[in-house]
Amino acid sequence: MKKIVYCFGDFRLDPLARELLRGGEPLILAASAFDCLVYLIEHRERPVGKDELVSAVWGRSDVSGNLVAQTIMRLRRQLADAGDGQHCIKTISRAGYRWLPDTIEHEVSDASTPVNPVAAEQENAAVGARGRFSRKNAAWLACLGIVLMALLVAGRVVWHSHRHEASLPMLRSGQTAIVLPAEVSAPQDWNWLRFGLMELVSQQLRADRIPTESSRTVLSLVDQSANATASPSSSFALVLAPKVTLAGGVWTVQLDAKGKDNGHWQVESSSTDVLTAAHAASVLLSMQWGMAKSSSALPNDLSLQEYLLRIDAAELAGHQELERELLDNAPPSLRKAPELALAEANFHCHMGEPEACEQRLTKLLQRLPADKQPLLRGKALTGFWYVYYRQRRFAEGDAVLDEAVSLLREQKDAGALATAYHARALLKTYEGKFDQAISDLGLAYVNAGLAGDTVGQVCVEQAMADVAMDRGQYRQALALAQRDYERLQRMGARKFLVLPLQGLIASQKALLQYAAELDATDRYWPFERTHLQVGDPYLRHALVIWRAVALADNGRTGEAAVLLKDLLPQLDEKEETVLVAWACSLLSQLALDREDVPAAQAWISKALVGDGLQELDQDTDSASYIEANLVNIHVLVRGGKLPQLKRAVVAMQSWVEHAPRRTAWMDIMLMRAKAAEAWSEGHRASAREQLKLAMDQAELLGVPELIVSVGQGYAIACLETGDTDQAMAIVGRLSTWNRLDWRVAWLEARIYRTLGQASAADSALRKAQQLAGDRVLPLDKVPPFF
Repeated sequence: MKKIVYCFGDFRLDPLARELLRGGEPLILAASAFDCLVYLIEHRERPVGKDELVSAVWGRSDVSGNLVAQTIMRLRRQLADAGDGQHCIKTISRAGYRWLPDTIEHEVSDASTPVNPVAAEQENAAVGARGRFSRKNAAWLACLGIVLMALLVAGRVVWHSHRHEASLPMLRSGQTAIVLPAEVSAPQDWNWLRFGLMELVSQQLRADRIPTESSRTVLSLVDQSANATASPSSSFALVLAPKVTLAGGVWTVQLDAKGKDNGHWQVESSSTDVLTAAHAASVLLSMQWGMAKSSSALPNDLSLQEYLLRIDAAELAGHQELERELLDNAPPSLRKAPELALAEANFHCHMGEPEACEQRLTKLLQRLPADKQPLLRGKALTGFWYVYYRQRRFAEGDAVLDEAVSLLREQKDAGALATAYHARALLKTYEGKFDQAISDLGLAYVNAGLAGDTVGQVCVEQAMADVAMDRGQYRQALALAQRDYERLQRMGARKFLVLPLQGLIASQKALLQYAAELDATDRYWPFERTHLQVGDPYLRHALVIWRAVALADNGRTGEAAVLLKDLLPQLDEKEETVLVAWACSLLSQLALDREDVPAAQAWISKALVGDGLQELDQDTDSASYIEANLVNIHVLVRGGKLPQLKRAVVAMQSWVEHAPRRTAWMDIMLMRAKAAEAWSEGHRASAREQLKLAMDQAELLGVPELIVSVGQGYAIACLETGDTDQAMAIVGRLSTWNRLDWRVAWLEARIYRTLGQASAADSALRKAQQLAGDRVLPLDKVPPFF
C-alpha cells in the first residue's frame, strides 16, 4: 500500500501516521494543530481562508478567530517560525494563511521507503497573464452538469466508475457469476452488510438476466475456503467483490468485477444512506456492461428516487440517448415531480443547449417558492450559472448564485452548497475576480469533502489550476492538473478527465513542453479510439482545436491545418463564435509561417468578419480578441498595408484602455502592435523601445512561451538595425529553450551567421529545422515577428 509523506527542511510529515519528525525526532502537536498543518501543506498552492480552515479542521462554524490564531501560533512555535519573518506559515491580509516552504511529496510503501519523489514547484509569476475561458474552462459544464444531476437523487449519490472493457463478456451455457461477501469497514453493528450487500448486488445481476449463484451457495463455498488450495471463486465466469466503508457519515460502496477472460470493471458510489449507495453502484455497473434499459423496459412502479438514479447512471455512463429517452418517457406518476423537471433542465445544460436550459429552469422556479421548497429552489438557481456563463450575463449570474448560496446554507446540504460555491467561483473567474473565486473554491472544496464527493473536490482543484493559469502561474497549474488527472484515472471517473487534460495542454504549451503537450492530446485523440465521452459539442470542438495547436507546436503544421479546415464546417457560427475566430486565427498564423500572405489575409478576415469577437464581453475572452487582432497586424505588416495597420493599432489601444480588467499581458500585446506600426513607418528606434518594454514585462510574468514570442521579434529588430551585441544578449536570455523551440534555435543561427561562424550557424539551423518539422523556416531578411 502506498501513502504520501511531505518533506520540508529537516521536517518530515506523515499525515496517515499522524507523525511530524524534525531531524528524525518526533514532535508533539495537538490534534487540531496537526490537522491545520496537513491542510495548509495540501493546499500550499494558495492562501487558505480562516473560515475554510475552521470548516476543514474543526468541522463546525462556532470556532472563534482567537482559537484559530492561537493554534497557528503554537504550530509556528513548533516549526521554529515564531518570529516576525513568517517563513513557514504566512498571514495574508484578508485572505488567510499560506504555506511557504519548498515541500517535496514522497510516495512511500508501508515500510516507509521513498519512491518517485516529486518536487512541488512554486510559481512566482506576476498577475496578468492570459485568460482563455472558452478554450479551457468549458469542461466545467460537464462537471457541474453531472454533479447537479447527482444532487437530485436522495441520499446524495456520488458516482465513480472505471471500465476496462466496453461490455460484459458473454457467459456460455452453464456459466454463472458469483458475488462474494462484502468487506465492511464500519462499526460492528453494521456487520450485517457483509451478507446483506452481497444479496442486494446478486438481485441486481439477476434482474439484468445474468445467471448468479445463490447467496446460500456462496456462503457454503466461503465456509469451505479455509482448507481449499485454490480460491473457490476461480471456477466462475464472473466474480464480483463488494466493499463498503463508512467515513465522516458518508457510505462508499465499491464493486470490483473480474471476468475469467481478464475483463475488469470497477464502480463506486457514495451516499449518506448505505442502501442508496449500494443500489446506485449496482445500477452503474449494469450501465457499464451495456445492460442499459430503455424506459419501456423499466417497471411502472419505480420510485422517483430510483428513476432519477437511472437517469443519473445513464448520463455518467455516456448513454445520452437513453438519458433523453428516460426524461421524455417518464411514467405519468412522476412527470409532474419538480425533481424530474430539474433533471431535464440540467440535461439541456450539459448538452450545451443554454436556451432550452433557461426556459425549463425559469418555468420550474415558478413552482418552487423559497418558503416551501428552499432546497430544490437553491439547486435550480445553481443550474442557472451555465446560462449566464454562455450569455455573458455575469452581473445577473452573481445575483442568482448569491441567492442560491444563501438558501442552501440554511438547508445544511453540503453537497448542494459545494456545487453552488463552485458555480459562483467560475463566474467570478470569468469576471477576473480571482480573490473572490479562490475564496468560493475553498468553501466548495470543504463542503464537497463533507458530502463525500471526491470527484467534486477534484473538479474544484482543477478550477484552482485554471485560476493559476489566468495569473500566469503555469508550473503550479501543471502540477495540479497532472495530480488531478492521475486521481481521476485511479477512481475511473473518465467523464471528468477533460478537466485536467485542458489544463495539462495549456500549461505545457506555455512552458514550451511541446512533446508533453502532444502526448496530452493523445490521451483523447481520436475520440473514436479513446472513447472519451464529451457530450457538449462546444467542448468537443475546443478539444479538436487544442489538438491542432499541439500538432503545430510539434512541427506538424500540415496536419494541424487540415484538422482546423475540417472542423470549421462543423462549428455553429452563432453559438461558437469564439471557436470560429480561434480556428481561423490559427490558420492565418500557419499561412504566415508559410509566407502565404494572401491566404493569411483571407483567414484573418474570416476570424474578424462582422467584428464578431468585439461583440463578446471583452473581459471574458480577451485572449481570443487580442490574439486575433495581433495576427491581423502581422498580416498587414507583411502586406505593406499601412493605413489599415494604423487603424488596427488604434482600435487595439482603445480596446485595452477600456477593458474592465486591464492586465500586463494585454499591455505586452499592445506594445508589440505599436512596435509593428512604428517599424512599418520607418521609426526603428521607437519600435525597438516598444519591444524592449514588452520583453521586460514578459520576463516579469515569467511565462516561457510569451518570453520567446516577444524575444524573437526584439532580437530580429536589433539585428536589422545593426545592434548585434543586444541581439546576442537577447538570444542568450532565450538559450534555455534552444532545444525546445525552433524560434530560439533559428535566432542562434541568425546570430552565428552575422558573426561569420558558418559551421555553428549550420548546426543551429539544422536543429531549428528539426524542431520546426514541416514548417518553412523564414528567410534571413524578414520583418520582425512582433
